[in-house]
Amino acid sequence: MYTDPTRTFPSNSALLKFRRVILVAGVLAYASSTARGVGTLETNIPVDEDAVAVRLWNAEGTRYAIAAGAISQYAVVYAAAEGKYAGSGTLRLGIALTAATADGDQFELLPDDFNDGADSFEGPIVFDQDFVGDYPAAGTAMAAPWTKTETNGLGVVSQGTTNGVLTFAFDAVAEAATSALYMAAMPFDIDNHPIAEFRLAVFDIGDDAAVDINFGLASGTHATDFDSVSQYVAFHLDGTDLSVKARSKDGTTTVADTDTTVDLVDDTYAIFKIDATDKEDVKLYINGTRVLSSTTFTLAAYSGRLTPIVHVEKTSNDTTADVRVDRIRVICDRA
Repeated sequence: MYTDPTRTFPSNSALLKFRRVILVAGVLAYASSTARGVGTLETNIPVDEDAVAVRLWNAEGTRYAIAAGAISQYAVVYAAAEGKYAGSGTLRLGIALTAATADGDQFELLPDDFNDGADSFEGPIVFDQDFVGDYPAAGTAMAAPWTKTETNGLGVVSQGTTNGVLTFAFDAVAEAATSALYMAAMPFDIDNHPIAEFRLAVFDIGDDAAVDINFGLASGTHATDFDSVSQYVAFHLDGTDLSVKARSKDGTTTVADTDTTVDLVDDTYAIFKIDATDKEDVKLYINGTRVLSSTTFTLAAYSGRLTPIVHVEKTSNDTTADVRVDRIRVICDRA
């Protein structure tokens, strides 16, 4: 059991002390006005710091905090944007034992007792699917919230492994075929700053360029051609080539396939992250390293909902293929 008042967490961005922080895709970020977070930072954090100390909310005593504006002594304080605190809001956090006169002022906070469970459902939406369990064979429906489409020998089937794996597989028949996994309800709003992660491997890339593999965030799916989806940010692979590319389309701006310079290793899982917290500059990562930082992938012209999607297709060819998905996770702000 962990009893220390502070604990270290990973960080990959510069953050300022005494602000509330939350874990987003496994690393620290400022908590929003609707999220309490895991605690408050003890020190300023440079961008190159790997792990930093956070004073947890269950730590005893008072703590320093940063105001978003004037706060009177002994006033009730609430969560504000960028990990700060305000004299009004919707998520109560405690009482100001000293006053703050302006944005950025430091004050002493007496945290509320958060053990009553009254706001235990605050914070971000976290959807995490590990596909552990009895998932249907090809041709049968997936359990909610997933939808799958399969045509002509393609299938989304469970591997039945310990970790839980779905396989998108071709047969060796010369025909056009598609297999896709997505959420028809598209529950993640682009303006709620979604971050999606995929743990995925290619076990058979195929022997013909007819194979087309896409996975990412999209406004929907398509029966035969992922390129025809209206809006998306996605990673992309072509048959016979394990070189990972990236693309985006928002209805106004299209970024064509761009080589990430990362080549997958056959039969080896990699972790892909799409960070759409800024929809005007969506950031992409492979195995924790940002790729294509000089390319602006954008969903700026889109204001609707998104689904995580895996879409495998081939035109009329007898090539086989085998794409496996171990885990999909999406984190976004609560509306």
